[in-house]
Amino acid sequence: MIALGLPLPLPDDGRGGDARYDLYLVEGASAPFTVPDGITTGLAWDRAAAFSVLPPPDPAAGCDVDAAITRALVHASVLRLDAGAEASAITMAGAELSAAIDDCGLLDAAAVDDFQRAPERALTTLRDPGAPAGSFLFARFLDDHYGTGVPSGVLLGLLAVAGQRTPPSALHFHNEPDVFDALRSNTRAREKPFEDLLLDFAVHRAFVGSRSDGGHLSDVDRFGDFGRVRFEWSVPYDSLPRRLAPLRPIEATGATYLWLDLKGAPEDAAITFAADWELGVFFHWSLLKIDAAGMEVGRVSIAGINGATHAEREIRDVRGLAGLLVVGVNVGSIDRSHPFDPDLGPGLPRSYTVTLYR
Repeated sequence: MIALGLPLPLPDDGRGGDARYDLYLVEGASAPFTVPDGITTGLAWDRAAAFSVLPPPDPAAGCDVDAAITRALVHASVLRLDAGAEASAITMAGAELSAAIDDCGLLDAAAVDDFQRAPERALTTLRDPGAPAGSFLFARFLDDHYGTGVPSGVLLGLLAVAGQRTPPSALHFHNEPDVFDALRSNTRAREKPFEDLLLDFAVHRAFVGSRSDGGHLSDVDRFGDFGRVRFEWSVPYDSLPRRLAPLRPIEATGATYLWLDLKGAPEDAAITFAADWELGVFFHWSLLKIDAAGMEVGRVSIAGINGATHAEREIRDVRGLAGLLVVGVNVGSIDRSHPFDPDLGPGLPRSYTVTLYR
């Protein structure tokens, strides 16, 4: 942590013998967990020291133990920045630093596989800071686009910005603002809508593992087939027109993927995309042109319009393309006064239909 320039856990005023972060190995402990150490520290901001409890290491466990210690240390460090931080953000930060520092290949691949198998779930679904989590791909995306080369640097910075002051009489920390509030404010300052950022990540998520083309997320080809995001449908051009719907509704910040195989399509083919979705949310879409090498060679993005539940676009010039990848994301409620809040669960799962014509 020191070498990366990241914050260490807050000193605990000697509660564990001295001021350093305490790590306890307890026989029979079911899983690693980190808890605030005593009374919250600080006169203004919500901050806390912490200690962690882990089961004694199994000699055959290998890098699993190192990864668990890294996640516990990150959890304690986050409590120094924001004692009321949401569990999903702590989980992302710990998993990203663990993936970067410990390089526990099979552990990370299994976590990424679980994450990519359910792209319709909210990015904040995984809420156990002591466990591996493939949601670190979102932290990786933020680092690739806005970071300075420090793993989870952007996410930890957002956690610091999202620190708050809870009244002394409160029974629980008021996690407002949260990480997504800080991220919305940051993207607004960069004149890039938050919804566009979610769509960009959904697109990058499609190029993980054996689908990596080297031009999207960094260092993700090592996950192989474990990293391939689940497509709802893969249909051939000759089968059009087709009307397609997902297996499960898409939660806020969740994504969905459809593949149109263009084998046999004439070079002057025109493909019409039409999407309809349930009321209450915006869906944003990207139509990606993919060549025979699996690389993105063109993109058309379609933003949802307030009050509308329909989007339509025509794609021409499919010369040399292997397929058309449709990426959709539920960017949250149409009520701007109630944006996505990670403390309130997935929020407004909604379904859709996509019709493809030729």
